[in-house]
Amino acid sequence: MRFILKRLLQGLGVLLGTLTLVFFIFSFVPDPARELAGQAERESVVQAFRHKHGLDQPIHSRYISFISNAVMGDLGSSYITDRPVMESIKDALPATLILATVAMFFATLFGIAIGLVLALFPNSKIGDLVLSICALGMSAPSFVVAILVAWLFGYVLHSYTQLPMTGGMIIVDPFEGPRLAWAHLILPAFTLGMRPLAVIIQLSRNSALEVLSQPYIRTARSKGLSRSRILFRHVLRNSLNPVLTATSGWFASMLAGAVFVEFVFGWKGMGLLMFNALERGDLPIVMGCTLVISTIFVLVNVGVDILYGILDPRVERL
Repeated sequence: MRFILKRLLQGLGVLLGTLTLVFFIFSFVPDPARELAGQAERESVVQAFRHKHGLDQPIHSRYISFISNAVMGDLGSSYITDRPVMESIKDALPATLILATVAMFFATLFGIAIGLVLALFPNSKIGDLVLSICALGMSAPSFVVAILVAWLFGYVLHSYTQLPMTGGMIIVDPFEGPRLAWAHLILPAFTLGMRPLAVIIQLSRNSALEVLSQPYIRTARSKGLSRSRILFRHVLRNSLNPVLTATSGWFASMLAGAVFVEFVFGWKGMGLLMFNALERGDLPIVMGCTLVISTIFVLVNVGVDILYGILDPRVERL
């Protein structure tokens, strides 16, 4: 219980620091009232905009108000549409969570499996080829990969794949009404999962090789345990810790990295929402999305820390 409480308190500290950092970063951008109203707009209109959004208050008053409102779940309203930020995020968040979850599931499942196979055959030429491809996958920018994947599988090979280049999670059929379009999820999820897949393959391989060299593995072999039992009961469980830690970090990173992927594939989630907000100078939307992603990041890491201790009793919990 003390272990969980300690992690939660650390998470709250990180969230408070994130709130403070986000506030002050966006407090020193050029005057949004003048930028949005236009240089030729009357000063009375600009002043009314500042007063409506609290931009005419001293910075310390705005900071206290921002923190207190954020704790209550009020992230302000959009400069452009005047719609509450939380409503926009609630509409976009499910699509991004589905995209990131599917991408992470794909990367974790195949990454662990491929990494274990490579650990069992450490000196194979195929293994060296796979590791080289992983290095390429980790270095390739998500934006470039997204464009190449969309062009190759959604355009050049469309007659074989039947996958669309762009599209959101929900489409409106004139006869059937709104329905889920799962085919639109395949290419963005594949693209978003490529980099964590490469990382998890390498981590799984290296961790499994380290476990395979431990004395208790040799003892298990000398006792006549089958190879499959050693692999799944001893190697897999004891090599999961670094993979689990990387998975938590990558899951939260994918929420932020989804900006480019969602833009390229037209996936209507938080990434596309943030991109459009940045393009239009809608700072409350950008700040709200940043805070929500940070909150998810903290919650995921706290959960993984707890699960980490369950998987490995040697982890210090106090």
